[in-house]
Amino acid sequence: MLRDKIINAISEVGFDEYKEISSADIIFADAVFASCKANTCGNYGQNHSCPPLSGDMDTNKQRFLNYDHAIILNKIMFLGEYYEKMESSMTEVFELLDRLRDQLDDEPVMIAGPGGCNLCDECSAKTSEVCRFPDQKRYSMEGSGMDIVTMSRGLGMTYNAGDNKVGFFMMVLY
Repeated sequence: MLRDKIINAISEVGFDEYKEISSADIIFADAVFASCKANTCGNYGQNHSCPPLSGDMDTNKQRFLNYDHAIILNKIMFLGEYYEKMESSMTEVFELLDRLRDQLDDEPVMIAGPGGCNLCDECSAKTSEVCRFPDQKRYSMEGSGMDIVTMSRGLGMTYNAGDNKVGFFMMVLY
């Protein structure tokens, strides 16, 4: 069964928490898009999986609602005393996501994560070119308008773990 294979892969890769929800329970918020537009992460208009290149809110919602089920994953990372490990933490999270994608490669799933797509060393959006691998694009949860903070809190998942630790969230849809 696909659900069991996903949960086994989640455990094998080493995520700290997961919660299952219906894709209909995913929370989208215009405020998340507004935060993206403020370009707080630097990906706005610079990554094909981030706004405005990822599509409008309806397009993004439909992309996720094409699936019936979702599993929200969390990896708790230590960011360092002065958040000096933020970049290395993101690299580690992307490596975990790649391992999960490898394990589920032949399955009818979509895996979304934090930040923009990292498939290419440099996104072709930066030079106003089309996506080189549109069928392999890795969608950003926040860049799709998803309010992961509200969802994770509502599910009782760890967002702020204290002691300079924070949860990085990802999602497997099936």
